[in-house]
Amino acid sequence: MALPKVIAIYNALSAKEQERFELFVGSAFHNTRDKIILLMAAIAANFKGELPENTVEKTWDKQAIHHKIFKGAIYSELQLNNLLSDLYQLLEKFLAWQKFEENSEQQDVMMIENLMETSILANAGKIIKQKTQLKNKDAIAGFKLQQLADQYYFQRSRKGDNTFLLKGQQTLDIYYLSNQLRIWCELLSRSNILALQYDAYKFQRFINFLENNLTDYSEQPTISIYYPILLWLKDQHNDAWYNGFREKLFTHIHEFPEQEAKDIVAYVQNYCVKRINEGSNEFLQEWLAISRFMLPLNLLHEGQHISEWTYKNIVTAGVRLKEFEWTEQFIHDYYEQLSIEGRDNAYQYNLAVLYYEKNDFNRAMKLLNKVHFTDPNYYLDAKSILLKIYFDHHEYDAILSLRDTVKIYLLRDKLLSKNQRLLYKSLFNNTIKLYKLRIDKGITNAEKWAKQLAALKADIFSSTLVANKQWLMKELEVVDAGNG
Repeated sequence: MALPKVIAIYNALSAKEQERFELFVGSAFHNTRDKIILLMAAIAANFKGELPENTVEKTWDKQAIHHKIFKGAIYSELQLNNLLSDLYQLLEKFLAWQKFEENSEQQDVMMIENLMETSILANAGKIIKQKTQLKNKDAIAGFKLQQLADQYYFQRSRKGDNTFLLKGQQTLDIYYLSNQLRIWCELLSRSNILALQYDAYKFQRFINFLENNLTDYSEQPTISIYYPILLWLKDQHNDAWYNGFREKLFTHIHEFPEQEAKDIVAYVQNYCVKRINEGSNEFLQEWLAISRFMLPLNLLHEGQHISEWTYKNIVTAGVRLKEFEWTEQFIHDYYEQLSIEGRDNAYQYNLAVLYYEKNDFNRAMKLLNKVHFTDPNYYLDAKSILLKIYFDHHEYDAILSLRDTVKIYLLRDKLLSKNQRLLYKSLFNNTIKLYKLRIDKGITNAEKWAKQLAALKADIFSSTLVANKQWLMKELEVVDAGNG
């Protein structure tokens, strides 16, 4: 049975938000109806702390809930539904109130408006004087504040000036330019990734206006951050925009709302990933430096948790850069910030990766044996690590057995894409070819062996669908040098 939407939304809230909503419902200022408080208590008792995906398994016993609230009265579904509807309206108000609570600048504006409407001008004046000296994060609130300041001082004396009106106008200009920049960045990004169209004439007109006036606004955080990103999205082959950008990013990122800050970080990390994929390995250091800075700010989190894949990507970058001590500390420190259902798998797998890269193969294998392969990515990556360990230890029979096991898995798992199948099929087949070349060296005719090695090297180098390609290329060089 589908749960009422008020319960579904309630369970999507964090534990802290659930408690705050219960207090909100219990407050006489927001709600004076005891039956809604009883309904809230019944919902909290039955569903509090449940993960959203698990709530469908809970029994929603409408008659039992009705009995608790209406004390033995004849069951009326309409009566209960009306109460649920009223609680839902309170939940909507709570969600809006929460966002309002986060924006102190909008609160200041509304407070001043009320003071001026009730003619308490002396108090309004003190607050206006204080608030207009502060730097505003919310441009609309800043604009309204300047408007109110102009209104206040002009009412008191017709001998005032246009200072506040001009400041308000400037604030509005910055708001317009900042939001246009955000939108154009998103439009160009969609054009680059999804080939979606945008109005090139309007874009050029905006760029011309912005660049003609850039000296007036270049120090504004939103413009100093978004304008370079726009330059990159416009011309993805030019790296000039990134000169000095990381320092600006670290200085100003805390001035943006959380979701917007996450979007900005995603742009920059995507740029780094693109350069890494093109072979510019120095950008791996950039990517990790940005990740390390953003982690304590929770800007790599999804809701309350860090995703398994972000966790894995950071570990991968850390071990590739040989930052083993920091990476191990990260694995332990962020274990509890992973979602409960995937936590142990992610922890054990990533520790195994770390130990493999540190050449502690025994510990790596023990950890891999603890991983529950519920996700094909974990399964295939774990088997790839085992493959490399067996290759290093000259365990040919184990390699063949592992290849056969993975081959069956690739055929059976319907969630895998065609490219994923090819990636791992190529890895195992090329590793076996390389192993044979290693044991044949000095036995097979030297010229024939050299041709086979060159052919394998060319095949791996030219292919875009080979997992662990860098490892294969490195092992090719080792075998060629006779050190395998």
